[in-house]
Amino acid sequence: MLRILLLAPVDWILMCALLCAELVGRLWRLISPVHVPSFPLCRHDCSFVIVSWHGKNSLAQSLPALLQAARHHGGDHEVIIVLDHESNDGTRELLEKNFPDVVLVQAPRSLYFGAATRLGIRKATRDIVVLINNDTIVDEDFLAPLLKPFEDPVVFGVASQVRDSSAPGRETGKTRAYFKGGDIAWVQESILTAQDYCPVSWLHRGALTLDRRKYHWLRSLDDLYDPGYFEDADLSHRAWKVGWKCLLAVNSRVSHQHQFKVPRGGEEFIHLIVRRNAYVFFWKNIDDVPMLVKHCLTSVSRRMRRARASGISEKLEVRSFLAALKRLPVILKRRLVAARSAIRTDREIFELVAQCQRGSDALSGQFEDEAVRSDITNIQISRLGLR
Repeated sequence: MLRILLLAPVDWILMCALLCAELVGRLWRLISPVHVPSFPLCRHDCSFVIVSWHGKNSLAQSLPALLQAARHHGGDHEVIIVLDHESNDGTRELLEKNFPDVVLVQAPRSLYFGAATRLGIRKATRDIVVLINNDTIVDEDFLAPLLKPFEDPVVFGVASQVRDSSAPGRETGKTRAYFKGGDIAWVQESILTAQDYCPVSWLHRGALTLDRRKYHWLRSLDDLYDPGYFEDADLSHRAWKVGWKCLLAVNSRVSHQHQFKVPRGGEEFIHLIVRRNAYVFFWKNIDDVPMLVKHCLTSVSRRMRRARASGISEKLEVRSFLAALKRLPVILKRRLVAARSAIRTDREIFELVAQCQRGSDALSGQFEDEAVRSDITNIQISRLGLR
């Protein structure tokens, strides 16, 4: 544990940097605030964006249901599939033969999930973008409940209720984040509400809708998180910060089949990226001073606790921290830019979501720090689609 202990002075320096950035950001907001623009109400035509890597079998199951749901709802929709440069399992031939109306975008190089999703959204032409995993089977009537909330101009995005076929009850789409022990806890909770809609901390990547214009105003999914993990949580948190809302549509239902492949770097690579991006999220988004201080002062003890967990090495903990630290200059710059338009605090966001979710049971943690490597593989990669 010596290497972890040696990082303590770095945590103190980091705390000073974050506190200074927060002070500058607050002053900048007072002097030159950025006001969120008003957008006309969305037309209810959608661009469905699907990212696929060796996903021929998944698309063969999911596309017919999606196209039927689009016909059932009616409207002028488009389906965009971003095909990875290295995807050579016959997906292109399947789409050209059986789904000729689908817009196929061939990535010019090998892309991970975040970059491929950004590419797909750039190709979208409708006001509303629906992001769907290639292994998600939608119900025929899933679309109408997703689109109705966009009659409210402050809605940023809406997610579907998710049925997890591989682990019933573990995945619901009813997400909540809260501060605990110096870090952010991420959970999905049981759906007990009788309401049709409830606020969620982040829009879960099973099936979700976004206002494309607001998405671009927020500067899209952040490439700091590439190749994946936390980019959807980051986007949702930024939307909450500027006064918009993220909702779960309880009556919009999809099934997640979890047909995934482990990325080239294996399970160790997954844990490295998850831990790195957890740091990136906190340093970039959390503006509450007591939270920042506690996070930095308790980092050593949290790293030591994680290093004792099965399959998680001290070396990997140190590497993930240093990998995040390399991104600190860009993190601080983007933190300052976001500070000018923030009108909600982190505590307000956490409390707003918690008020509507009290009484629910936390079924699973999406980014569990103490997860063993098998959990990371089976839960986390399937949820965010990282290949």
